Amino acid sequence: MTTHSPTAPATRVRHPARRVLGAVVGVVVLAAVALAALVAVVPLAVGGTSLTVLTGSMEPTLPVGSVVVLKPIDAAQVKPGDVLNFTDREAASGRTRVVTHRVVEVLPGPGFVTRGDANPANDPEPVAAQDVHGVLWYDVPYVGTIRERLTTPAGLAILGGVVLLGVALALLVPKYRDRPVSRAPRSSRP
Repeated sequence: MTTHSPTAPATRVRHPARRVLGAVVGVVVLAAVALAALVAVVPLAVGGTSLTVLTGSMEPTLPVGSVVVLKPIDAAQVKPGDVLNFTDREAASGRTRVVTHRVVEVLPGPGFVTRGDANPANDPEPVAAQDVHGVLWYDVPYVGTIRERLTTPAGLAILGGVVLLGVALALLVPKYRDRPVSRAPRSSRP
C-alpha cells in the first residue's frame, strides 16, 4: 500500500530577467527619490532654496550644472570664505541677476566683497546685506543639468518615452515560467 502525503501548494518561480528588471527599476526609483529629497525636500525643510549653476565662475568648486542648496543666513554671521547667493545689481545698466560667489572680505555696513573661484578679480561692486539670499549649504554636481533639461518640452517628451519604454519592458518580460514548481515531499516506499 502506498501512502500519499498531502502536497504543498505549487509556487511559481519568477523569471530571472524579471528579477533583474525589478532590481534595476528599484535602484533607479530609489536614486530618483534620494535626489529629489536632496534638491527639493531638504531645502524646504530648512527654509532654503535650490538653484542650478549656469556659469563657470565658481569652477571647480561648483561645476556648471550643479544644484546648489542654500540656507538662509543673517548677514552678521557671514564670514570670509562663505559662498553667498545674492542679487547683483549692475550700476551701469540697472539690471539685476542672481549670483553665487565666495566672500573674500566683510566690509563695515555690513557689506561683502565677493569673487568667483575661477575669476581673476573681485566682483566690481560690493554686495549689500539686504541683497543676500543665503549661504551655500551643499551642492549636488550635474543634477541641475538634468533638472533643467527635463523641464523643457523636449525633456518632458524624452522622460515620457523612457517611462513608456519601462512599461513596455515590464509587459514583455514573462512574469512567471509556464510550469509551477511543486514543493511536495517525495513519498518513500516502506
